[in-house]
Amino acid sequence: MKNLKPYLNKSRVAIYSRVSTEEQAKEGISVDAQIDKCKSYCDARGWNIHKIYVDPGFSAGTLDRPAMKELLKDSEDQRFDIILVYKIDRFSRRLKDLIMVLEELKLKNINFTSVTEQIDTTSAMGEAFFQIIGVFAQLERGMVKERVKLAFDRKADLGEALYRPPYGYTYQNRKLVPDPITSSNIEEIFEMWLNGIDYKIIAEKFKLSSSSIYTIIKNPVYIGKIRYKGLLYEGKHKPLISLELWNKANDVTVSTSHESTKDSDVVVDVDDTPKSEDKT
Repeated sequence: MKNLKPYLNKSRVAIYSRVSTEEQAKEGISVDAQIDKCKSYCDARGWNIHKIYVDPGFSAGTLDRPAMKELLKDSEDQRFDIILVYKIDRFSRRLKDLIMVLEELKLKNINFTSVTEQIDTTSAMGEAFFQIIGVFAQLERGMVKERVKLAFDRKADLGEALYRPPYGYTYQNRKLVPDPITSSNIEEIFEMWLNGIDYKIIAEKFKLSSSSIYTIIKNPVYIGKIRYKGLLYEGKHKPLISLELWNKANDVTVSTSHESTKDSDVVVDVDDTPKSEDKT
C-alpha cells in the first residue's frame, strides 16, 4: 500500500470558497460558513493554511472567476500542497472542468479534499479517485479529438479553409476571401519564381521570410484547392492564379537560382484536376 504519511504531514493548504447570490438565498451556505468549516478541518489535521481564495457571487458553471484564476495560477507555482473546499460543487459544477483541473493537480502532486464529501486524495481511496479521474480525462481527450477530426473532415468536404489564412487571403464571415492588400502580390511572386529570380530577393521585396516563398509556391490554395491529409478538395474560395501558372512554377528548374519544387504531392495535372477524393 502507498505510504500516506508524507501527505498527512503536508501543511500548505489553499482553501477555496464560492457561493452565488441565488445559492446563498436558497441554501444559506455563506462564504464565511464555508471558510469556518474548512479552517476547523485543517485544525483537526494539523494543516497550515497558505491562503483563502474567495469568489462571492460567482456561478460554478465556468472557471472564469477571479479567485479561481488566482488559485490555478498559484498551483502552477506549487505554492500549496492541498486544495480544500467545503463541497465539491463550490469548486465546479461541470464534470469536464473538474476532470481537467484534478488531472493537472495530480501532475503537480497537489491533493484535493472536500470537507463534507468522501473526496480526499490524501487517502488510499483518494488515490483511486485520482486514477478514475485520469481515465475520464483520457476519455474526454479522445472524444475531443474525434469531434475535431469530424469537424475538419466536414470542412474539407465543403471546401472550407481549415487553418489560419495563407498569405494573400483573409477570413470574412469565416470564409476565405482575397486579402485586398496582399492578394495582388501572389501572381507576381509566382511570375518572379518562374523567371528564376532568387527566392531571397522575392522574399525581401514582399517582406516575407525566405521559407514563406517555398510555402506559397507549393500551396494549391492559390488555385482554389484545399489540401487535407494528402488529398485535394475543391475550395469555395476564389483562386488567385491560374492552374497553368501554378503547375509551371512547381515544375521548373531555372539555372541555380532556386531548386526545383517538383513534387508528386504538389503538382496538379492540368488534364486531371483532383476531385474531392483524388490524391494529389
